[in-house]
Amino acid sequence: MTQIIYIDVLILLNIIITFLLLLGTSSLLSLSPKPVRYLAGSLLGGASSLVILAPEMGFVLSLVTKLLFSVVIVVSVYNPKRLRAALKETAYFFVVSFIFAGMMMFAASLPGVHLVQYRNGAAYINLSFFSLISACVICYAVTFILGRLTSHKPSGDIKFDVLIVNGSHSVRTQAILDTGNSLTDPFTGESVIVGDDVTLGRVMPSEIVRYYNNEDVSGALRLLPCKTVSSDALLPCFRPDCVEITGENTSCILRKPLVAVSRQPLDCLIVPPMLFENSERRKKNVKA
Repeated sequence: MTQIIYIDVLILLNIIITFLLLLGTSSLLSLSPKPVRYLAGSLLGGASSLVILAPEMGFVLSLVTKLLFSVVIVVSVYNPKRLRAALKETAYFFVVSFIFAGMMMFAASLPGVHLVQYRNGAAYINLSFFSLISACVICYAVTFILGRLTSHKPSGDIKFDVLIVNGSHSVRTQAILDTGNSLTDPFTGESVIVGDDVTLGRVMPSEIVRYYNNEDVSGALRLLPCKTVSSDALLPCFRPDCVEITGENTSCILRKPLVAVSRQPLDCLIVPPMLFENSERRKKNVKA
């Protein structure tokens, strides 16, 4: 029996599916691309679904085609600077896609639901709009929970040597990558490095010293709200001229990054993973 595929429905459904797959991937990787990049990736996902109209490719060729489309979508959304990052992001995108595909296969086994067409790695699904969105939301919820569970794994073994330069002063210290550090500037969304006042004493502005000594602050002082396990606090912050971070597989220089100063003693600086993984902020602030 001849099966009818409506092109507008095919493209629209795959745009929605790709968008939610990207949200799930971002949750697992703790990334936050700009909305315009989500839009670009979703449109590419919708366009890639047209491969279903091509002649039968066979398993190997359709898998390669699916992989190429996935790489293009991932690169357009996350803009990875290194091959390793591109491979990692593409792999996570595939993981989320497999989770969604499993849910679609389960839905297809339900009475009254079937896959209208599946060819060349693309599917045209006979689901109501509500059912499709529900499946996508469940898929995103699963990946979001997985992202939360994996984002709080201890990362103390990931250490870096750090050089902070501010004017004529500099300090060398160590830092750890802390996936639990989600402190960001509420205005710009920029990730923040955190250190204590002892470690940063040589390079932090005098206004911060006066602030912690309960003295009058003559210049402008920027305070960031910070929530910890025990309490809430306002951390003064500043922008040193540059911060050089060197690790086993990482070497970068951040120009004018945001550094928050804590009065609570810390063993070393706390570096958020966003500084390395978020391509938009890396493109703006990091010079490899």
